[in-house]
Amino acid sequence: MKKRLLALLLAGLMVMSLAACGSDAQEETTGEETGTDGQDFGGAELVVATWGWAEAGLKELAADFEETYNCTIVVDPTSGNGDRLNKLMAEKNAPTADVAMLTKSFAETGAQEGLFEPIDTSVVTSLDHLYDFALDANGYGPCYSLCRYGIMYNADALAELNLDPPTSYQDLFDDKYAGMVALPDMTSTAGPYMLVAMAEAMGGSQEDVTPAMELMQEKKDNINLWYTASSDVVNAFTTGEANITVFMDINMPGLMESGLNMVWVDAAEGSFAAPATINVVKGCQNPELAQLFVEYMISDEVQSRVAETMNEAPVNKNATMPEELKTYLAFGEDAMSALKQFDETYIASAKDGWIDTFQRTVNVQ
Repeated sequence: MKKRLLALLLAGLMVMSLAACGSDAQEETTGEETGTDGQDFGGAELVVATWGWAEAGLKELAADFEETYNCTIVVDPTSGNGDRLNKLMAEKNAPTADVAMLTKSFAETGAQEGLFEPIDTSVVTSLDHLYDFALDANGYGPCYSLCRYGIMYNADALAELNLDPPTSYQDLFDDKYAGMVALPDMTSTAGPYMLVAMAEAMGGSQEDVTPAMELMQEKKDNINLWYTASSDVVNAFTTGEANITVFMDINMPGLMESGLNMVWVDAAEGSFAAPATINVVKGCQNPELAQLFVEYMISDEVQSRVAETMNEAPVNKNATMPEELKTYLAFGEDAMSALKQFDETYIASAKDGWIDTFQRTVNVQ
């Protein structure tokens, strides 16, 4: 009888031990499924430098990241690309930002200035899900979204004057549109792109932008506004100061909701993109968490939420997008391949000279 009781007791202990092991294994599996990987950053604050208008959308998009890694995303909404880049350069030896979001041309300058860490491909594992243009050839931060630039105009304003709409960037300097046009300043993201696109169409090249620059110089008085911020264009259209522009597709819905009859035109020289990049700041306080955030932003799941949350086009080939947003945001292989591409390295090296000429001879203060 004693032997039988001992055997039963030992069997019971074995069952309890196996159950405990099974419970531990289940907990480990559950952790892997949620993507936590056991990483707890103890409430760390990850500072992300981005556009002020993007702050609310980014915080919404990053909520799951904060929960997964026990951290807080703190947004540094430093105005435009140039201001953000200048701040990063000023803080190069003691950066306050962990992650920097900049359009591709400004990010190229930042990389040349040694402001960013290379991407850790053991952490950032979704790079091969991105379109080729979204990858950095030198291993720095990839693009996470893009906005498309093209011509847009207020159809009612042109109809009132019995004017045919423009079909090219060169058309915008025509005397018949004098006093109606807002174009990007050379210090903006779009200014150098438009300059090169026009130069190539006029027999020049990125190395010889003379034809386009001379047209700007000759017809500078026809342009009502050289803008440096998106808000300048929105205000100009709202007040009627401008009725034609080269602007981002993401602004179409807002302008239409304000009551304007806006029409989009793919310019003869080609619509072009302003891809937004995400980089890990060199010497930042939270480099591991920053690399994880890059992976989070380009992952299939998050990229499928970029359009709805940020009103920008995703650059992940596996991303999805609501049908209603495809009417104005670029989506899919055909739309992406149709966008005009530029040599960002060359533009970064030539831009200062173009800006100097532009400010002396076109947008003279």
